[in-house]
Amino acid sequence: MSRSSSSSVQSLAMSEENHHNCADYAELRSNMQNLAKSSGITKALQAFRLMRTAAPGKPTIYDYNSLVNCCLKSENLCSHDLSTLYSEMKTLGLSPNASTFNTFLKGLNLIGESKVALWVTIEMCNHAFTPSFTSLSTLLKKCSDSMELEDAITVLELMMGLNYIPTEPQVILLINRLSKHGMTEKATLVLYKLLDKALFYGFCKKRLFKEASNCLNKMTTNSRFYPNVRTYTTFIKCLCDNGRIQEALSLLGRMEKRGLDPDIVTYNIILRALSNQNMVHEVFDLFQTIYQKELSPDRYTATALSGLLKKGNLGIARTLLHDIFYGGSDMDIAVYNVYYCLFSGFKSKELSYVIECMIKNDIEPNNITFNTILKGFCKGKSMDEALEYFQSIKKPDLVSFNTILSASCKKGDSKMVEKVIDLMKDEGFKLNVVGFTCLMQYYCNVGKLNDCLDVFECMISQGPRPSMVTINSLMIGLCKNQELEAAYRVFCNLESYGLSSDSRTYKILMRAAKIEGNDLLVEELQRKCRGEGVKPNN
Repeated sequence: MSRSSSSSVQSLAMSEENHHNCADYAELRSNMQNLAKSSGITKALQAFRLMRTAAPGKPTIYDYNSLVNCCLKSENLCSHDLSTLYSEMKTLGLSPNASTFNTFLKGLNLIGESKVALWVTIEMCNHAFTPSFTSLSTLLKKCSDSMELEDAITVLELMMGLNYIPTEPQVILLINRLSKHGMTEKATLVLYKLLDKALFYGFCKKRLFKEASNCLNKMTTNSRFYPNVRTYTTFIKCLCDNGRIQEALSLLGRMEKRGLDPDIVTYNIILRALSNQNMVHEVFDLFQTIYQKELSPDRYTATALSGLLKKGNLGIARTLLHDIFYGGSDMDIAVYNVYYCLFSGFKSKELSYVIECMIKNDIEPNNITFNTILKGFCKGKSMDEALEYFQSIKKPDLVSFNTILSASCKKGDSKMVEKVIDLMKDEGFKLNVVGFTCLMQYYCNVGKLNDCLDVFECMISQGPRPSMVTINSLMIGLCKNQELEAAYRVFCNLESYGLSSDSRTYKILMRAAKIEGNDLLVEELQRKCRGEGVKPNN
């Protein structure tokens, strides 16, 4: 046997072995989930540990989160079980993510373990993840209800550190409980802290920037109510959201002078604002600052760059995104889908690069991912490549079919249109209003008006009911083919279709009537516009 033949056989054997391992791994994972739901934690953990033998680097934190989620669905879960699960994660050396902590908090709230929930919340913060307002609000109420008042104050301080303002009933309950148990000084301190915070956030919410700035300055003169990083971040976000970027940058400088180091959340907010304003040099400089301060860009840093991509600054955006994706940041499927969406139309090499990143981070693409990539292929020159990719999607949905059908119709590719419709029939999919509208546009564009009207009649008699987008598309097609009279008949029958004309409908008809010199129709349409209070776009 030649060396090349031997190598091929080895590669084939390894491929088969990997496929076998993946199958075993999937079976073990499914078995673990079923045991966690039905047979208790002991057997589920045994199955979880067996997963280590199926494939290198397994199980992952996502498998672990799945285990905890399934255990929560069992009826006999107790705090000891959750403690055992947490210890298992530490034993395997898995790094928890935000979902890990949120899942634990969900379970602890279900069984009423507020003390343990507080410990998990603090652990979550120590791992640089931010608990939600809802989880902290729920925990504050449980601590107050169970008279664990010191814990309630700790939760309140966590909330205020995150710029979360508790609801009025929660504050009243806590202050009443503190007062009744002789903790008057702490009750007073809680009240004063909340008054200052609530006033500041109220000014920010109402866009009273001068008042908010004065309140912030007043807070800096009182050591008991000194603003923290999140206080400044709230004001910075408020300024950025209202286009006052220079003021936000000035506040960032004041913050640093007062000895407060901005965190990645602060920088993400400013990055988004700079990106949306296409301030390329400022974005790059701020990115350098982030790395100089040894902060780790995260998923929100990646999405903050979307403005640069939308403005067409792909070069710097791709460079920065490359560093984020390969820098070990905790990405999720949503970030990758945003990236695909913004880079749709890019070459397959670029799409392959992001797929590699997803696999590296153990994230499985979903239908949004596939459909976004498909849209990119459809923008390319070859519909054959788009079809080839489409057929590689394991479970295409109606969006997948509409995406490739729309592209085929716009390109006037009759063979591809027929192929897609046949594939839809084979897969048991029916055209919806989007698909029918695309088909009508196609027939109008290639001059097959009778086929277009047949499709429209089919919609009227059998459904789905056409939308105004459908109607306007039909009227554009008819008018382009000098069929103004037919377009006007459609317009006159709108009420019977359960639809009302819009400004675009009138614009289409008026333009066609003016081109044909039909002044009477123009006057009639103008009269109808005035009667309906519609202002056609110029």
